[in-house]
Amino acid sequence: MQQTKQTRQACAGGAVPRHGAVAKPGAALKPGAGVPRPGGAMSDGPGSSGRRDSGSAGSGAAVLSQDSPSQAAGSGRKAGLPTGGASSSPTIPGLPPGGFATILVDPPWPAQSGENHYRTMSLARIKALPVGALAARDAHLWLWTTNALLPTAYEVAEAWGFTVRSPLTWVKFRLGLGGRYQLRNATEQLLFCTRGKAPLGSRSQPTWFNAPVTEHSRKPAEQFAIIERVSPGPYLELFARRRPESNQPWAVWGDQVDSDIRIPGFAVPRYSERAREADAETRTTATERTEPMQTAVAGASRGDDRDDSSSKEALR
Repeated sequence: MQQTKQTRQACAGGAVPRHGAVAKPGAALKPGAGVPRPGGAMSDGPGSSGRRDSGSAGSGAAVLSQDSPSQAAGSGRKAGLPTGGASSSPTIPGLPPGGFATILVDPPWPAQSGENHYRTMSLARIKALPVGALAARDAHLWLWTTNALLPTAYEVAEAWGFTVRSPLTWVKFRLGLGGRYQLRNATEQLLFCTRGKAPLGSRSQPTWFNAPVTEHSRKPAEQFAIIERVSPGPYLELFARRRPESNQPWAVWGDQVDSDIRIPGFAVPRYSERAREADAETRTTATERTEPMQTAVAGASRGDDRDDSSSKEALR
């Protein structure tokens, strides 16, 4: 009798509880529904396979967000970030296989006296940069910030999918200006961040270094020697002002240089020969992918036409 009742329920489309289980009223399961992950099906929380912690192997294709800065700032997800690792993204010309293992960023922070020297960006726009799509699955990020913007810089690193590990303090040889609620600045911060499994190449680097101050906002050349000692290549500098003072083959991107990569949605005035070659390669690859598909579609269409003709002849 019990088996007959369960069979009737199953035929009626209802869920059949296991023996001893108590079904809650109104809690019928949808066909094919699984157990949702904490935070929803697209959760990027700890332990998920999304972009939030790139140490896990996300299986989704890395697709750049097409949201505007205002939409990205108001969305519940990380703006401008992919759902998978950089190695799955074919949409960024100039991106090396697997992505850049180390990225150096000196953002044009708003309201930090830079407006008279270069084009600044809003915080929402900075967060929307697809740094996660540029980086390798296991990667280092070096993020410059002023003392006043330290909390904001931590938020930006998190938005890009990185965890801040240590501050590297640039101790300058001259005092800057203070304020009503600020001490006189004589330092600037370079945050060392990681994602995935990316240990240090050298453990001897302290959390400070000395270097002289030159022109406005120009960072000391000593940074490259430090970064290359601690972090692996390939290397990328975002918002570069000149070619890095280094013997390593850095790629650069920014308003004031011939940029080596193209970032969708973030155009810059000039591109290098390296970027143009990457553009041509991307177009060639896209053509090679689409031509077989177009040929197959055309062949199937001709086959359908022949089938229709045969059917008409048979009817006659």
